[in-house]
Amino acid sequence: MSDFPWIKSYPPGMQWDVELPVMPAQQILDDAAEKWGDKTALNFMGRKISYRDLQAMTDQAAKGFQALGVGPGTHVGLYLPNTPHYVISFFGVLKAGGTVVNYSPLDAEKVIGHKVEDSQTDIIVTLDLTVLYPQIDKMLGQTRLQKIVIGNMAEMSAQPEATAAYLKQASMLADVGFDAQHIAFATLLDNDGVYHAHPIGDPAKALAVLQYTGGTTGLPKGAMLTHGNLTAATAQFLTTTAGDPPILQEGQERVLAVLPL
Repeated sequence: MSDFPWIKSYPPGMQWDVELPVMPAQQILDDAAEKWGDKTALNFMGRKISYRDLQAMTDQAAKGFQALGVGPGTHVGLYLPNTPHYVISFFGVLKAGGTVVNYSPLDAEKVIGHKVEDSQTDIIVTLDLTVLYPQIDKMLGQTRLQKIVIGNMAEMSAQPEATAAYLKQASMLADVGFDAQHIAFATLLDNDGVYHAHPIGDPAKALAVLQYTGGTTGLPKGAMLTHGNLTAATAQFLTTTAGDPPILQEGQERVLAVLPL
């Protein structure tokens, strides 16, 4: 320990050399649902979603994605703000065997097109907001993008009708026509949630997410994040906050999602 002077600054009781477990990233949610099923996982616009219900929705999303052709080697883009759609889609894609590609709502049209082609994105999940949907709809026919899954904020809120009315009055909703290339998020989840689980092999090597850089020195580049990267980072956070006394009490944590999910 004398070789690492920064260790003295660590919280009391924290193990600096703890072995971090790696696993499929979706197992984090499934384990939490088994342990904390009735506790609130997400609190969005007055609606509380329990870990058990969130797990069920990700299972339904997985089956829905597989019905759209998602499996090993398929890349699904998430062009979403911080709504439950992101969490459900993220774990749903991974459970379906696919890879998540994160898109920034601030991306210009040229950047979106580059990311679609560079990452080989076949499906993108977005919302029916005027600041999001039109930019993605343009990609159909111009890029390799094949399908768009479109959700709405009202369906995840505690007061769907009031939320929908407000967004419409504020001219925040885009006109969406649903067909074989435009699928409603509710339709994606309209199933029994029994999906086919694909083995991922070594979590330390299995690709989970393509996270693009800001592109300050050129076009954005996709950083490859494995299941092991994500789960080790999560385990590291839990280890850091589980000192003696613990910084956070397990099962009582509250996280305000200000940064993009």
